[in-house]
Amino acid sequence: MDTAHEETKLMHSDKIIALPFAFDKKKKTGVNVNTGNPQEIYFQNACVASISAKHNNPDCDVAFVTNILNNNIPAEYKNVLISNNIKVITIPYDRFLFPDEYNWGLAFYKLCVLSHLVEMEYKYLCYMDCDVWVQHGFEPIWEECKENIMLYDINHGLQVRDYQNLDLAISDFSDKTHHITHYGGEFFAATRTRAATFCNECMEIYKRMISESFHTNNGDEFIISLAANNMRQSIKNAGAYVYRFWTDPQFYLISTCYKYNPVCVLHMPSEKSRGIIKLYDKYIIKGKMPDPEKVWKTCNLCRSGLAIKRKNIKKHIRSRIKKLLKRVYK
Repeated sequence: MDTAHEETKLMHSDKIIALPFAFDKKKKTGVNVNTGNPQEIYFQNACVASISAKHNNPDCDVAFVTNILNNNIPAEYKNVLISNNIKVITIPYDRFLFPDEYNWGLAFYKLCVLSHLVEMEYKYLCYMDCDVWVQHGFEPIWEECKENIMLYDINHGLQVRDYQNLDLAISDFSDKTHHITHYGGEFFAATRTRAATFCNECMEIYKRMISESFHTNNGDEFIISLAANNMRQSIKNAGAYVYRFWTDPQFYLISTCYKYNPVCVLHMPSEKSRGIIKLYDKYIIKGKMPDPEKVWKTCNLCRSGLAIKRKNIKKHIRSRIKKLLKRVYK
């Protein structure tokens, strides 16, 4: 009996919020992770995400799902998770596998996890990226799931380069399919029945990609968006509950929906190795939950892009001066 099915014996809820994370040194992780030790970053992100999810959804099972064997998870993170009633589920990366050279190769593990979750007995399923903060309960999301599969429309149009790249890839894969909705890979929620149907659709696309040696640089979002397009009547935009905030000094793109008409899930890719790590060090590791305002400030949501850019320019100038001085005094 595999580990995933052993874990079903421990269930006490009919709803699960899963935080998937896979590691394989041969495969590429997210291209926006610039660190020599991505495992540490993701472990800390997973602790922050799962504990914030559990805090706001005490009646749901919240699980850190990984292909890393339990004994190989550092004791610090395992203790933090377990002490906060977070399940740790081992699921092998044995489905939706692509060649090692794929960008975002490990992102497809989310689809692998989904395919395993639908084999369990949960009635409602959700998976999210690890670089998120959950600030509200999922009751409205679960209610939406009674009628729809919830995916996050990132609202890119034809004038956006990322969408142009996806659109071109989709057209190369299917010359009869154009201008589909670009759904993000950071969030999925549905009933078990609808999730199983969606997963089967994803698997058919995956099998064709493998048989035709079709390569995409769009990661799991290629499969998710195409599967969603094939099931348009079952899909609803989760943008009322999830938002992707870009807080990099060079690309500052946010909404005030963290506070006004607030969403449940703050997805903050640029804060993987910055604000989210600070939340872990200042609060989570100490058994504390920060106030919402602390989260927003720590993760640069309530600072103006101009203020961040000025700070970044000053740091850049200081760095250049130091390099020039080193050259002069060599």
